[in-house]
Amino acid sequence: MAVATNRSDGSVDDVDRVGALLHADRDDVVDLVGDVARMTGSLPVVGAQDVRDHGSARRALDLAWDQILCVMSAGPTATAHAVDLLRRVKEVDEALLRRDIAARNQLFHRVREALAALSDIGSTAALVAKVPDLACALGFDRAIISRVEDSVWIPENVVVERDPTWAGEILAIGRDNPLTLTSALPESEILRRRVSLVVENVQHRESVHKPIAEASLSRSYAASPILTAGDVVGFLHCDCYYQRRDLDETDRQVLATFAEGLGQVLARTMVLDQVGAVRSGLDEIASRLGTPGLGGELADVFRAPRSEPIPAPTSPEPAPAPYSGFGHRAPSGASGGKADLTRRELEVLRHMAAGDTNARTARRLVISEGTVKSHVKHILRKLGAANRAEAVSLWWQMQDRHHRGASA
Repeated sequence: MAVATNRSDGSVDDVDRVGALLHADRDDVVDLVGDVARMTGSLPVVGAQDVRDHGSARRALDLAWDQILCVMSAGPTATAHAVDLLRRVKEVDEALLRRDIAARNQLFHRVREALAALSDIGSTAALVAKVPDLACALGFDRAIISRVEDSVWIPENVVVERDPTWAGEILAIGRDNPLTLTSALPESEILRRRVSLVVENVQHRESVHKPIAEASLSRSYAASPILTAGDVVGFLHCDCYYQRRDLDETDRQVLATFAEGLGQVLARTMVLDQVGAVRSGLDEIASRLGTPGLGGELADVFRAPRSEPIPAPTSPEPAPAPYSGFGHRAPSGASGGKADLTRRELEVLRHMAAGDTNARTARRLVISEGTVKSHVKHILRKLGAANRAEAVSLWWQMQDRHHRGASA
């Protein structure tokens, strides 16, 4: 893949990031490390290029502190200069800690704002389009949202704040190389344990998504599972490429909090998508029957006791295709456009489509509510559906495909 020359440009200095290391703080740390090296007669524990963020700055101070104590413990050499250096290390470290805490508070405030923005999104497709931008607003500069389908990792959208073209290239490479989640991959641990992780030394690891790693040039990234109803349906990956910094525990916590809220919103939009698809299908059938909306004769069609299959749609024009990413499942029990449903299961499915509860279906079919629940469970399994709305939607799609195939 061709990589534009400006992709290695930029640093923490020119990135508007909550909690970014201030010039003055970095200069204080570098000067202090240099003074300690001169006092101890050794090389500086870190170079200026290594002090990139709060984490690396505080680690440098820890090393300097230990270096001073080591020299002082070697003999009665506790000079006033050494004591003064210890005091300076303490003061700088405490200042960094205060700014770090303030920055974390700001970051979690941004998480609340991002989740509030998600609440205004009414469809899964729009959610997938918006989430990476909102993730970048949390302090990252690149984000990938992916779905997991039968243990296969499939990217859905990529945002690179400074380079949309690069984002498109990474997305294309990820989609061209869907990856089965083997045990060696960090994402497999995320899938198994439902936890967020920070992955380091990406370019030198074998157990990563190599095509994406090579295309993105990522050094380290944070990844969180997206859960709906307790199942991992996707991942959210973020890094700080332009900031030239490794991700840390704060980044992991921020992303995990956002991903948790995202999973709740995604679960709702997936249901709304499925219900919308069912409603569109029913309205289309109602129009074919000359019945307005979902009432009147259409309700009678669904509720009338029948032993034959549900009538197939007669129009050759298919309904608009729903978003086929998150929540889309091919009917696992389908064969040639039909699912192996029994006569009674078809009757229960008709009542599900009419919006009847299990109790009402039981009364109409003169069977127990427990039996209805058992039929619903079998219907969902045979159609490969996650819920009742999706089952009805999948059935009408299968019926429509079967009719078009028979008419061809």
